[in-house]
Amino acid sequence: MKTPLLSAPTGWRVPLLVGMAFAGIAAVLVTGYAVAVPAANTRIGNQASASYIDPNGQSQIATSNLVETIVQQVGAFTLTPDNTKSAAAGNVVYMAHTLTNTGNGTDSFDLSVAEPADGIEFSRIEVFADANGDGLPDSTTPLCSSAGAPLCTAGFTTSVGGNGGDFKFVVAYTVPGTATLATWPTNVATVTADVNAGSPVLATYPTATATNDDTVNLTDQAAFSVTKSLQQPAVAAAGGGAWPTALTSGRASPAAGCSTTWGSGLTPGCTYTVYTLRYSNTGGAAGDLSVADTLQTGFTYVAGSAVWSSAPGTGLGDAVGSADDPAGITYESAAGTLRATIAGVAPNVSGTLSFVVLVNSTALVDDSNTNNAADYSPESCSDPLVCANATTNIATFDVLATYGVVAVDTSGVVAVDDVEDNPSMASPNLVVEPTVVAGGSVAFTTYVANTGNASDTFNITLGSSNFPVGTTFSLFKADGVTPVLDTNGDGISDTGPLAAGVEGIVVVRANVPASATVGSGPYSAMMTADSVGDTSTAVTGDDSVWVQVTQVVGSLVDLTNTAAGTGSGTVGGGDLGPGPSPMATTTNTTPAGTGTTFTLFIANNDSVANTYSLAASQSPAFPGSLPSGWTVTFHAAGGVCGNPTIVSIAVAAGAQAQVAACVTPPATATIATQNIYFQARALAAASNGGFPVDTKLDAVNVTVPDVWAWMLVPDNTGQVAPGGSIVYAHTLSNTGNQQCGTTTLTTMLSAADTAAGWTAVTYVDVNGDGQIDAGDTLITAPLPTLAGGAQTKILIKVFAPGGATVGSISTITVTATDADTDGDGNVCPVVSATDTTTVITGQVRLLKTQALDTNCDGTEEPVSSAPMGAQPGHCIVYKVIATNEGAAPVANVSINDAVPVYTNYAGATQPAAQCGSTGLTPALSNPDYATSGLPVAAVSCGSASSTLSPGGTVTLRFSVQVDSL
Repeated sequence: MKTPLLSAPTGWRVPLLVGMAFAGIAAVLVTGYAVAVPAANTRIGNQASASYIDPNGQSQIATSNLVETIVQQVGAFTLTPDNTKSAAAGNVVYMAHTLTNTGNGTDSFDLSVAEPADGIEFSRIEVFADANGDGLPDSTTPLCSSAGAPLCTAGFTTSVGGNGGDFKFVVAYTVPGTATLATWPTNVATVTADVNAGSPVLATYPTATATNDDTVNLTDQAAFSVTKSLQQPAVAAAGGGAWPTALTSGRASPAAGCSTTWGSGLTPGCTYTVYTLRYSNTGGAAGDLSVADTLQTGFTYVAGSAVWSSAPGTGLGDAVGSADDPAGITYESAAGTLRATIAGVAPNVSGTLSFVVLVNSTALVDDSNTNNAADYSPESCSDPLVCANATTNIATFDVLATYGVVAVDTSGVVAVDDVEDNPSMASPNLVVEPTVVAGGSVAFTTYVANTGNASDTFNITLGSSNFPVGTTFSLFKADGVTPVLDTNGDGISDTGPLAAGVEGIVVVRANVPASATVGSGPYSAMMTADSVGDTSTAVTGDDSVWVQVTQVVGSLVDLTNTAAGTGSGTVGGGDLGPGPSPMATTTNTTPAGTGTTFTLFIANNDSVANTYSLAASQSPAFPGSLPSGWTVTFHAAGGVCGNPTIVSIAVAAGAQAQVAACVTPPATATIATQNIYFQARALAAASNGGFPVDTKLDAVNVTVPDVWAWMLVPDNTGQVAPGGSIVYAHTLSNTGNQQCGTTTLTTMLSAADTAAGWTAVTYVDVNGDGQIDAGDTLITAPLPTLAGGAQTKILIKVFAPGGATVGSISTITVTATDADTDGDGNVCPVVSATDTTTVITGQVRLLKTQALDTNCDGTEEPVSSAPMGAQPGHCIVYKVIATNEGAAPVANVSINDAVPVYTNYAGATQPAAQCGSTGLTPALSNPDYATSGLPVAAVSCGSASSTLSPGGTVTLRFSVQVDSL
């Protein structure tokens, strides 16, 4: 079985074939992965969401719990076909069979052959492998025999791969030489295939046994057996020449220019093969054999190529009644069907009828139009239109994949370049970007198209390049940020599988060193896409495209600490010209926790005005990050820390603007010197089409005094229904560099709240998840000491009284006090936080459950959210309930859900009640259920104009089927 073609992997672009066709591929649009049975143990996850308007008029979204279904391995198989043949006494009759594993995993099967215990027996029964499917044994060594071990009645075991894997075999029956029509008129043997008792999925098989009946009738008349194979006959070809090689596999021929006439010769570069029909008369009298062979669409008969073994080297005439037919045979060929009648074939006489076919350009890689069988008359008959009603074995020509790729600068270009490894530097072989800043990067978008006829993966490499020394290259997918990875383990980044006709995008990013000479260029590099599937040296398996930047530009923006600038931006501590410098230009000293101000000048050296964004980082990479706890803010010229902030500055053409940067280390900072990189980046295109940027390096020297400080954050606000509860999370952090002693934590409600019945309890949030779990501990004693920089997570659970008035507000104050356990007189100050709770009335919660529906009738009622197992072909019924758990109505409730991957909507019977409600005005029913997408991808239940009362519900039900064979 051939692997189904995949569509574009995630992150790849697939519009290539819209309105186009090439190399025998129709113009189609590939939109997603090909549907296939999901592998065993695949997890199918699904989660729903609901939108509604709360009592305050705010739009809200609630999400359900996640439910999972695990695909299980299942078994299924077929055994084909039943056979009936006739033979005279003493002859051997071959019956061909195929066991096909249609399950989704490899399994073992027991094969045996038995005949009824009625006194009529074959002289011998033997089973042989028939890997090439020609209906004859592959060797003289049987897999079992009625005359020796293993006995065919006991059989043998064979392993067969899943998803269409097969095992072909023939059973040889020997008719006793003493058989007569009176004593041995007929015998039937039964071929049995059983799933091996050790199969791990035995219970999943619809049936664990399959049988075929092989019937042999004794005859004293003619009885024919015909097999079909891809083989050269033992006689000369038409005209006394040589037959072409009888290929059993090969590539499809070109679309044009291939000869289909034997007399004109066979065209080099086109694919031909030889079919041979081998016949024998196993009966007791002479008779006429009729044969009809209709070729599949993947083949074209080569006219004049047919030869009968009784007339070696003589080409048979294709026209009806042709005078070219030798005595003893009539032959014709028309509309892809070959018909022949061979007269007077004597008992025990064998012969062949052979002919040549062209493998068409339309031959498919999955072999669906190159598997072929012929029809013949099992008894004497001289009219193939009437009595060719028995069928030979299937002889399959395996179409090999052809590989092709085009790498270009434009989407949809599929013309193959004339020079694959060194294309001309012109469109469509050239991607051009105008500029790159020294020390910056430039991205090039390239298009890689699979022009072959099978799914393929393409390795992406960078070859010839004249970019400045030190330039590095990175490869990304279409989004420009997701790296192109090595998906096949050969150590080279690649596209991943692309189906035939699918186009992917590869973004090449060149990172140019700061040492690149300003004004130099152009610079070019060649990117090559190389077929992984193509192991030949054919140039169609790879293609290249140039990426080129026209010029390296200097700093059209210059960022300095002074108006005049210092030195050179790439030398020492200089900042004039492109930066950053290897050493800081300016170093300010400040105590930990205290900000310090740097003066910055932004010079616009361009001929057009521009606005520049301002940023800072601990490294020269932008967008970057600052060390933990450090902050940088920007202010207008002359500003200091605490002044209004700015994030950008407008600068006229040829002018210079001044800003201030406030750098504040955290109070816990212990590092002596910290580098700070500043950057100014143009927000609009410069005169050269680029977006100029400059980076400079300054530093902060931190002085660290002893600090006893901590904080308790945050102040929280929340909502709760009357009688409900809410959990607030706090963090007690030692923001100093000295230890705080044991901590007394207190909570205080106002006297009015206490009298009204409000209460609170305090926990240590052990796992820091912000929720009260089984492992969290109730605080009943002082907390341990807290080292500098350490923190403790605190949870406050507040309970509202059942009679709380809607709109009322309760405030609880949480206070932490240092006990000075070491007695040195230094303590961390008292800190506190407040939690403010408002009583509300409207609150919607979702619950999602699922149920296994093995017969897909849609009647199961989901009751559980726990993971469950399902086999391919089984169905899953989902139920989502949205409940108004508040004390006031909510409006416009709508539940939305999606059909999960590895499942489909069409194969499932939908529940009788798909959309319903309680306490909703107006009420919902099935007409309010909606689907979207072709095929259906999403479902919903709800109304854009409705009111859900407290305690009311909206319920969505739908079913999906796990994808199957």
